[in-house]
Formats: sequence, C-alpha cells, structure tokens
Amino acid sequence: MALQFFPLHGFARLLVAVLALVLSASVSAALYKSVGPDGKVTYSDKPPMNVKEAEKTERIRDTSSPGDPEAVKKLAEQEADFQKRMNERQAGEQKAVDEKKERADLLRRCQDARTAVRQYRDTGMTLYRAGEKEGERAALDMETRLKEADRVEREMKEAGCD
Repeated sequence: MALQFFPLHGFARLLVAVLALVLSASVSAALYKSVGPDGKVTYSDKPPMNVKEAEKTERIRDTSSPGDPEAVKKLAEQEADFQKRMNERQAGEQKAVDEKKERADLLRRCQDARTAVRQYRDTGMTLYRAGEKEGERAALDMETRLKEADRVEREMKEAGCD
C-alpha cells in the first residue's frame, strides 16, 4: 500500500502545481480595451499593434472575483469613464481645428480688406463699380472712394484685424 500512495501523492502534487500555475496566470492576466477608428470596441489580452489604436487603448484589471456582483458595475463605470475621456479629447481636437480655420479665415479677410483700403486711397488707379444696367460700369469719384475706405477700415476694427 505504501508503494501506491507515493505515485498518487506525486500525481496530486503535480495536479496542484498545474492548477496553481493556471489560476495565477489567469488572475495576473491583463485585459485591454481598444476603440477603433470606426468606434468599434475590442477587448483583448494583448495590447494592439496599431499605433493609433494604442492611443485609444485602456488597460483594464479586474481584480474582483468572478462571483462578485459588483464586477459588472465596475466594468460599466470604467467603460463610461473611458468613453467620456475619449469624447472630451475628440471635442478638444475638433475645437482646435475649428479655431485654426477661423483664425486663417480672419487673416485672409483682413488681408483682403487691407488691399481694398490701399486701392480706395491710391489716387493713381481708376476704380469702377457695376452700374445700374448689366455690363455697365461707373468710375468712382474720390469722395466715394474715401468713404468706402473708411467703411472697410471700420469693419476691419470690428472684426479684430491688427
């Protein structure tokens, strides 16, 4: 009987060691959540290879036991926090792009207005305005040109041109 006990005992130790190894690996495993460019959420045990997806990846560690009723709630809260951060980041990026476009548009309009003021004030050029009839044009007199130059300068100040 003693001879049968040792092989069974060795097998039991091996079984316990294997189970401990498997359980410790599953407990320490990380879970990665990535949001793709199309908004699709992917969960994986490995971080994504794509650099853009890696920026939108969050490592989630679930240390709660599988029977924990709060685990789903915690995961949902993490998901909501992640979505909120991503939305805030996207809104910030879009705001920066919009501000850059607005600034470029203002600079272009200011430059156009400066050119118009120079043309109105330059006495060496003859400026024409469309007339009453189609194809008709009328030359602007100096008084009208100066009034237009003043009007454009006021608009430039209101628009914030330097």
